[in-house]
Amino acid sequence: MPVNEPHAGTLLPLMDGLLRQFSLLHRLSGSSDAERSAVYLADLLRHHGLAPRIEKCALLLSNPVSGSLQLPGFPAWRCSAKTRSFSAGCPQGVDAPLFYDMRSTDDVPDNQLAQWSAQVKGKIVIADQGFEDYVQRLDAAGALGLIHIWWSGETALHEETVGPVWGTPVPDDRHRYPRLPVVSINRQQGRELLALYQQHPGPLTARLHTELQVAVTECSLPVVEIAGKSAEFVLLSSHYDSWHEGVTDNATGNALCLAMAVHFHQHRHELKRGLRIAWWPGHSNARYGGSTWYADRFRRQLAQHCVAHINVDSPGCMEALQVVINASGAEQPDFLNRAVRQVTGHPAQRITPLGKGGDQSFWGSGLPLHFALREEPVNKNTLSPGSGGGWWWHTEADTYDKVDLDILWRDSRIHGYWLAELLTAAALPLDPLGYRDRLFEEMRELQDKLDPAFDLGPVLDAMTDLQGDLRRVVSFWQSDAQAWQAAIVTVLALWHRLRYSSTDDFHYDLSYHGGAFPGLRILKDHAAQATPETFLMMTTQFYRQRDRALDLLARSAQTLRMALLRDQA
Repeated sequence: MPVNEPHAGTLLPLMDGLLRQFSLLHRLSGSSDAERSAVYLADLLRHHGLAPRIEKCALLLSNPVSGSLQLPGFPAWRCSAKTRSFSAGCPQGVDAPLFYDMRSTDDVPDNQLAQWSAQVKGKIVIADQGFEDYVQRLDAAGALGLIHIWWSGETALHEETVGPVWGTPVPDDRHRYPRLPVVSINRQQGRELLALYQQHPGPLTARLHTELQVAVTECSLPVVEIAGKSAEFVLLSSHYDSWHEGVTDNATGNALCLAMAVHFHQHRHELKRGLRIAWWPGHSNARYGGSTWYADRFRRQLAQHCVAHINVDSPGCMEALQVVINASGAEQPDFLNRAVRQVTGHPAQRITPLGKGGDQSFWGSGLPLHFALREEPVNKNTLSPGSGGGWWWHTEADTYDKVDLDILWRDSRIHGYWLAELLTAAALPLDPLGYRDRLFEEMRELQDKLDPAFDLGPVLDAMTDLQGDLRRVVSFWQSDAQAWQAAIVTVLALWHRLRYSSTDDFHYDLSYHGGAFPGLRILKDHAAQATPETFLMMTTQFYRQRDRALDLLARSAQTLRMALLRDQA
């Protein structure tokens, strides 16, 4: 590999310096500290000979200010509570009877929905979850508030969001934001609350108070480019906004990206492809607003020239010894594991499909490769999905002492190997045959969960029919990447739209519509108990999503055929 490995003696002190500086700043987007951190980052890049620019993007921000829970019938009971970004603000407070929804983590069958809605209507609901889709159901049913009990053992309260809209909304999204206040409490106080609720002889009234600041605010989005010999580039990104100090979420990711910028700038004359690095605002309090803004403003550039997006979120966390890779499925597993093996001596603990999150705002942008390193402890004892599985995720305790510089350097080296190959190799590490097989299996598994009326046979047939041409194109690509790679990139981008999205290239699915084939997945397990009205809606959804899938597969088959015809001409 022509690019030398990153040098710890030079880069690790640079990274540590950024961590220490950012640990003094509360970088919630829209704040003076966030803007100060963007300027500091840009100044560091300039000091090392790079030429960053700072884009300015207007984002809809929802900042939690305060939340409280009281029981007027038990004035001596005290409870700490936090509200959620995009919760409804109720500074005047709301009083209502409590109701414990023991089915909050279950899907309520359509023919039982009216009964469930009657139970929660007019109530402040106690629940074992607080995801956006559940909040939407409560809102539609007329609930007056939600108390989410966080069921792992830490006493710290986590910041979170209940915003259902991915990125900045369009006019039709206005009605989607919750109209009820949402707070979270910890397990210990949740148990106390449930005990009082269950022992009370009659309805137990609660009082919720939430205060939020919601405003459109201009935010900085630092970007730096290191040109290669061609117009193609790799996008490396991390969000620089944080809850509180947010050192592991995500100052460590910002430091890693800074190190990669300095390192590859030193090797810029050896790069076939360019490296573009972006530090997103609005990840936390604008629901991936910064990355969505960038996808909207640079769509054609991304579609024409970007070959990969690597998102960096929460590397370098203490005790996070196990490496996990989240990947789109189009990447060669050996490529992903080769870097991990070179640094750690063994492959990643597992490679799993990307989930719904992590600034994955580019499914409609035509990129063939999307992946991210994640890490976790050997023994995880918290529900925390971030900060390497650390209990301090999204809390005031996410401070400098939660960083492990050795693990951060491990993660930096892995990214260095990944980037060196992507930026210098003629052939991209694509796995079209393996991705097609995995898509086929996921579609077949989904069929087993759908009502027999929703027949995915034509989609499965279309996936089967393109195998022959795909194998031929792949065999030619393996011997002549330059001539054949564009066709494979186009095909993979079409398949990403199929697997990860249910809408067109210019819109975004709701934040809670995820999993393989999200537009079809929402139909699983429901039809047998659906009302006639709902079944009609489901049928309409099925035909539209099935035909969308067939269209995407037809376009990919046409791309393969045209490539073969050009070769014969």
